[in-house]
Amino acid sequence: MRILRQFTENFLRLVSGNQSLGSMPITRLPETVTTSVDTYWESFTVQALPFTSARESLEYLEWRFEQYPLFREFMQLYGQHDGQVVLDYGCGPGNDLVGFLVHTGAKKVIGLDISAKALGVAARRLALHDIDPQRIELIQTADSNTTIPFDDGSIDYIYCEGVLHHTSYPDAILREFHRVLRPGAQACIMVYNRNSLWLHLHIAYIKIVIENVFPDLSLEEAFAKTTDSEACPIARCYAPEEFSALCHQAGFKTEFIGGYLSLHELTILRELGHIAMEDGRLAAPHRAFLHALVYDEHGYPMYKDKHAGIGGVYRLSKVG
Repeated sequence: MRILRQFTENFLRLVSGNQSLGSMPITRLPETVTTSVDTYWESFTVQALPFTSARESLEYLEWRFEQYPLFREFMQLYGQHDGQVVLDYGCGPGNDLVGFLVHTGAKKVIGLDISAKALGVAARRLALHDIDPQRIELIQTADSNTTIPFDDGSIDYIYCEGVLHHTSYPDAILREFHRVLRPGAQACIMVYNRNSLWLHLHIAYIKIVIENVFPDLSLEEAFAKTTDSEACPIARCYAPEEFSALCHQAGFKTEFIGGYLSLHELTILRELGHIAMEDGRLAAPHRAFLHALVYDEHGYPMYKDKHAGIGGVYRLSKVG
C-alpha cells in the first residue's frame, strides 16, 4: 500500500545505481496492446536495486512484516513448498521471490510481472543471494495478456499479493490460475479489503469528512486515489463475498482469511476511532462499521469475525 510503497521509492532513490551485481535473464512474452496499467507500473518502479548485501535484503522482508501486522501469518509466508514450482504473480521488485527461494525448499520460483524495471530490480536483488539460477525464472507479461505461459496443472502453488485489484481482467487471470494449478493445489491471494479501517475510517472520515479532498468522487473512486498514488489507473477494493464469488466462478473453493492490517490503520483507529463513531458528518454505514468492531487478544480490530485490515487474504483450492 501507499505507506510501504512511498518508503520503498524514497529508499530506492537514495541508494540506487549499483549496476555491478549482474542480473538474471528475463523472458518477455509477445507484445500486446499497452494499457494505462502497463504505463503506470513501468514508471512507478523506476529505481535500481537498493541492497548491498543479502543480509540487507532479508532484513527488509522483516521490516515489511513489522509494518503490516498479520501479513506474515495470513499470507503463510513462507511455508515449506519442498520440491514445488511456485508462481509469484505480480512479483514486482522481488520481495517474496527472495523469501520463497531463501526460506523454502521450492524447486523453482517463477516471478511474473508487467514491469521490465521491476523485474530488473528483482533480478539484481536475487543475484545477491547466490541462488541456483535453475530455481529462478523471470517473465515479463502485459496487462492485456492474461495468459500464463505454462501447461495445465504445471504449477504447485500460486502467490499473488496486492496485484489483481490493479488489473484490467482479474476474472480472466483467476481462470488462468485455475488452469495452471495442479489438482489439489492452492493459491494465496491478497486484494484490497472493503471491510477495512482504510475504507471506513481513513477514506470515509479522514479524507472525505475532515480533509474534504475528494468532494466530487464516490467512495470507491476516492479509495483508488489513496492506495498507491493518485495516478494509479485501477485500484479496486472488494467485499469478501464479492471477491469470493469471482474465485468460485473461476472454479475454486475459496476461504476468506481476513484483512491484515497496516500500522497506519491501527494508529488512526486509536486516535480517531471513537471520535468518528460519534461524528454525525460520517455516513451511517461507516459509523455502524466502527461500532461493530470487536478486538482479538492482541487488540487487533475484527469485523464479522474477520480482521478489518486493508490486506484482504483469500486461500483458493483447486478441487479434483
